[in-house]
Amino acid sequence: MSELQLLIDGLGDTESALRDLAEQTTARPDDEILRLNMASIAKRRDDLIRRLDNSLRLSQNEICRYRVMRDWSNNYPVKAVAESLSAFQDLTTSIFDALRTKKPKERFTPLPENIEASQFNFAGAFAGSVVVTLAIPNDRLLAGQTVLDRTFEYIQKTLEADESADLQALAEEIGIASISKAYAWAQAAVAYNVDTSIQWGKTYEPDHKFVVTVAEAQNVKAIIESKSDERSDLIEMDCTLLGFDGPKSYFHVQPIGDDGEITGKLGPAISSSWTTDRPYRARLMKRSQIKYATGEEKIIWTLLELQPLSLPT
Repeated sequence: MSELQLLIDGLGDTESALRDLAEQTTARPDDEILRLNMASIAKRRDDLIRRLDNSLRLSQNEICRYRVMRDWSNNYPVKAVAESLSAFQDLTTSIFDALRTKKPKERFTPLPENIEASQFNFAGAFAGSVVVTLAIPNDRLLAGQTVLDRTFEYIQKTLEADESADLQALAEEIGIASISKAYAWAQAAVAYNVDTSIQWGKTYEPDHKFVVTVAEAQNVKAIIESKSDERSDLIEMDCTLLGFDGPKSYFHVQPIGDDGEITGKLGPAISSSWTTDRPYRARLMKRSQIKYATGEEKIIWTLLELQPLSLPT
């Protein structure tokens, strides 16, 4: 067990003991022994915090306190905690990768070095509502923000988004892949009906905190589900016409020099009859739609124009 884990476990024990003694003191306010015990344990707690903060500084680690709450129930299914933490890790990595590479992505394909640099390590857990303490490396700068600092800020912005326009702007900065990971996180929160508190900072008492309730997670989930990016591109290519059906508005081509094939519908200016298995220069409209929730891309091709092509012999 690492020094960090030992210190956090020790703090968990002292805080639990202080809560118990506080309840006893309320019932017996004149008990001098209880008062002395509380003072002794409080002193130990302060010493552990000092040592922990020093350890975080020397190791250049950051603390993230992740709390899952189900106030209506004392039951915490393992899958509820595991899926929430797993989705949070993926969201962190996706945003970190987008910021570090300065290349927002449509698909979740982070670089291996960014996966490693954004990896949380388990550092302890407290009783009651599930509180997991995570540690992650983060540089200490004299001025400015690190990539991880900015990552946490974008996590908060994304999970607190309440309008479609907010997601549009965020997607341009951190990529649709990150929005899809936020959707997976919100989906887990809604599925298991949990509120989530996230704190982070460079000391035992984190500087930053936000809470996402089940209702807020449901709102974020619904907004992401309704959002997609659409793009249209005019494309010219030399191809072989493999299939054509005017009445059914259908075409099938294979780009010359490419194993891929394209099918779609016919534009209004296309003649109703063409000879297949011959080369043509085609002008096509490519309409792409990417769903924010899944990152799934749907492509619709429209054939606008065909011109017979004579290939060199």
